Amino acid sequence: MREARARAPDARPPLQVRDLDRCLVCGEGRFAPLGMAYEFRGRRFPAVRCLGCGIRFLKVQPAAQAFAELYGAEYFQSDFRCGRSAAPAFAEAAFRAENAALLREFEALRPPGRLLEVGSASGWLLRHAAARGWKARGVELSAEAVAHARRIGADVFHGDLLEARLPAASFELVYMGDVLEHVPDCRRVMAEAARVLAPGGHLYLRGPITTNSLARRLALALYRALGREIVLREPPYHLWEFTPASLRRLAATCGLDVVALRQSKIPPGRPHGAKSPAQRAALAVLDAVNAPITRAFNVLGDRAVMIARRPQ
Repeated sequence: MREARARAPDARPPLQVRDLDRCLVCGEGRFAPLGMAYEFRGRRFPAVRCLGCGIRFLKVQPAAQAFAELYGAEYFQSDFRCGRSAAPAFAEAAFRAENAALLREFEALRPPGRLLEVGSASGWLLRHAAARGWKARGVELSAEAVAHARRIGADVFHGDLLEARLPAASFELVYMGDVLEHVPDCRRVMAEAARVLAPGGHLYLRGPITTNSLARRLALALYRALGREIVLREPPYHLWEFTPASLRRLAATCGLDVVALRQSKIPPGRPHGAKSPAQRAALAVLDAVNAPITRAFNVLGDRAVMIARRPQ
């Protein structure tokens, strides 16, 4: 199966990359092919599974210098959330209800206190949180997103979480939404989130677990058996392909206690990437079966919400 998003030819030179010779989570150097790879700007980014801890990741990844190119204005207009959002990331009205629901979930965990959003994008969640009594701060890599967030009055550090050098135990709640799969070193970022949490504070994480779904599990198994791979002709945004089990292990490794891990399934609809009619039909059938199973049994989802707590 070859998936491709329609894109104009890209005449820019190949991205700068790094090749991982060990797992950044557990240090293991033995990997198994996952059965998928990205191809973008003259580079190939194969995905593997660590034989030590089982985490899935791109063995070849964009180098640090390439991140500014990947997360420019175009990403927030059309590519964020895997291109499934009809609205750009900076559209306040499109995400107002979602942000309000998130803040209600935060407040079910604790009263408004010190909130850190890692990957704060447009800054609207921070602004809405401040209006509800949170002392909210953000960290964001994209210069365009930081400029927008600051224009609407949000307090945002320009850079990544590690560069921010925030004080230890300085937040009651850390939120990461559709972020951890994008970072160069998920263990260091998770450990830093745990460090800046106050004892008893919560990490609220949500994001994709795409390779956990029924359709993707079957496709990966079939293509591995045939000695082939799914090829995604698009930017390699997702450096880590999490599963519920690998998220739990990662949180535990960083000293956090998982309180809840909820799976959900994106409803059947327009499939991501270019697919043949037969592939679209098969995906629609599998998704129609998958969605009620996920709702009933909390398995085989392609999105997850994990809530973890720093011990007292």
